[in-house]
Amino acid sequence: MRAILWDMDGTLVDTEPRWGEATYAMAAAMGRELTPDVRAATVGGTADGTVRLCAEWAGLDPTDDEVGGWIRWLYDRVSVLFAQGLDLLPGVPGLLAEGRATGVPMMVVTNTFRSLTDQALETIGADAFVGSICGDEVSAGKPDPTCYLTAAERLGVAPGDCLVLEDSTNGMTAAVRAGCRVVGLPAADTEVPAGAVPVSTLRGGSTDLDGLTIADLRGFWEHLGRSRVG
Repeated sequence: MRAILWDMDGTLVDTEPRWGEATYAMAAAMGRELTPDVRAATVGGTADGTVRLCAEWAGLDPTDDEVGGWIRWLYDRVSVLFAQGLDLLPGVPGLLAEGRATGVPMMVVTNTFRSLTDQALETIGADAFVGSICGDEVSAGKPDPTCYLTAAERLGVAPGDCLVLEDSTNGMTAAVRAGCRVVGLPAADTEVPAGAVPVSTLRGGSTDLDGLTIADLRGFWEHLGRSRVG
């Protein structure tokens, strides 16, 4: 394991409730309330995809310029919600501190645009990472693998030498397609794609990162490599 690539929303920090609140509000502003199932389809997706899905749900056919306007609407709302405070998820502070102390290269790889990523990193601690790849800096967002391929290239390592931590189906799919070794942190109703392994499988039922060390993550990476060979 030569690098750890972290998804941000729902993996490092508990932002998904904020995104949910803003997405529900945007859909209502478009004219039709979302159902939980439709909202779930937006998790881990791109801003463009979220806006277009909500617009379709509301019976709208927006132009590209109108989609851009709704993206700005969504990001403005989420920024206000982020400013109210964000919580790191269990186990994250310890792993970031240990990674920083031991020099393990870590990078954030997210569909979120740069403006909100930097806002969240003020809470997470940008100094734990050698950099970040954001959704408005690549040609296609997750589930496309470009973001993870770009991260590996910038770090000068092969994708297979990277351990990815991801919570969403789109994110796990992107990392698997890139050729990374992927540990999933899914919610109970989140589909885990072939090639990714839930953390609960690797650690006997526990569904989060609480209590784990960098050595544990390295062990997961090695286990995933053996599974591929097998």
